[in-house]
Amino acid sequence: MRPNVIFTKLNAELFQFLAKSLPNRTSRFDAFLYLYERQEGHFDALLKYGVNIPFGTTYNQLAKRWGWDRKTVMSFLKSLHKMGVVEVKRDSRNITICILNLTCVPQETSLEILDDPP
Repeated sequence: MRPNVIFTKLNAELFQFLAKSLPNRTSRFDAFLYLYERQEGHFDALLKYGVNIPFGTTYNQLAKRWGWDRKTVMSFLKSLHKMGVVEVKRDSRNITICILNLTCVPQETSLEILDDPP
């Protein structure tokens, strides 16, 4: 039995944004991939097509993990939010992040249905 497959919709604007990074630190792409992997662990694949469940963290935790300053993390997440890629909610010290437009293909579904028609 193969595992469920999680997909997200990406566009050229996001790819161009993620491609711009400074040397000698975590790239924007790697930071986004980290968020994506965290989101995968918070995805209810038991429901048809899944449900994104926000995960909690702090700006400081992300800054430490990525080797960025806190303002850079905030700017990165704000840019992703403006592009409609993530939803970020903040309370006193914590933030919850949810990557939008995720879809789960249940393991019993054929991947052939995902291919573009000829």
